[in-house]
Amino acid sequence: MLTVMRFTWVPLLLAIGCGSDAPTSRYSVETAQSIDGSETGLIVLRDEAGGIEAAIAPSKGGELSGLRVMHDGNWLETLQLARDYSPRSGFGGKGPFLWPATGRSFPPDLEARRRAGERFDGGAYEHGGVRRTMPIHGFARDLAWEVEGTSAGGQGARALLSLADSPDTRSMYPFGFRCTVEYVVEEGALELRYVVTAGEGNSEPMFFSIGNHITFLAPLIEGSDPAEMVLTSPSTTEILKTNYGIPTGETRPLSYADGFTLGDYPPLTATSLAGYTEGQDPYIEYRDPAGLTLRISHHASEIPDPPVILFNVWGDVRNGFFSPEPWVGLQNSLVQRQGLIYLDPGAEFRWDVRVSYE
Repeated sequence: MLTVMRFTWVPLLLAIGCGSDAPTSRYSVETAQSIDGSETGLIVLRDEAGGIEAAIAPSKGGELSGLRVMHDGNWLETLQLARDYSPRSGFGGKGPFLWPATGRSFPPDLEARRRAGERFDGGAYEHGGVRRTMPIHGFARDLAWEVEGTSAGGQGARALLSLADSPDTRSMYPFGFRCTVEYVVEEGALELRYVVTAGEGNSEPMFFSIGNHITFLAPLIEGSDPAEMVLTSPSTTEILKTNYGIPTGETRPLSYADGFTLGDYPPLTATSLAGYTEGQDPYIEYRDPAGLTLRISHHASEIPDPPVILFNVWGDVRNGFFSPEPWVGLQNSLVQRQGLIYLDPGAEFRWDVRVSYE
């Protein structure tokens, strides 16, 4: 076990008044379990008046496990495989945190190694003369996170989780670090506030890419036509890749500013978006034709020089899911040393992801 999960519950304080006019708390925090037989523990944050509820799984990479919104008077789940940890092969949906890598990591001599019979399902990179394994999308999503505390009050419902380096992480990633994420449900929206801090004892700058593989259902509303789902985003550029998913250094103009019908999207093909207006937070809107739109935006304390992907979109609406993934990174970034944030010892990086609906 790499990280011991410790639950520290902060009591929910309710304002108590006299008579029938006593105020009712808008925000709440409670514990729950997954809907499968694994009894995976969840933290549930709810904004009753704002109509949004987030479920978090500390033992499963601290990931966003479910996201329900109020639609036509009913709570509607929006995430693929929400709160479900049944054993399965392949991608598990939900909203896993991607760190310290986004995508796969392939060594420079990939073709020669493949011809020699090596497999690269897990990925690898070299640093300081040492070849190190790196799982696809990094290791943070595979580890248990510690619960630092939860609270609910007039300023929303919150849960703070953390992950620190260990001997096992250092075998893959030779740096001291601390990652935290504060989930905040407030005013009808969910925010995921990440902070990555480089260890004071690191002997050199710590480098990484970062992302979230949030995956929505298609359609969002039962009975709607998934092929008519629409994605909108003011990107201007696509970063091109090989069929292995390695960035080639080339780009092409691409904008979804006028909307793109996802029934026409090539299934399970990653499209890497960049070229957003400087000074404005990049965003994607994901619209169900029956009348529900989710908006995902994000803001980073710094953005690496190009090439850097700010949304990586992937999925197959005809098979029920689509991922408009916010990223600050690049596939193969640890190998190509592009799309990386560098932190000096003791420095920190902040990244906020916001999900709202209408």
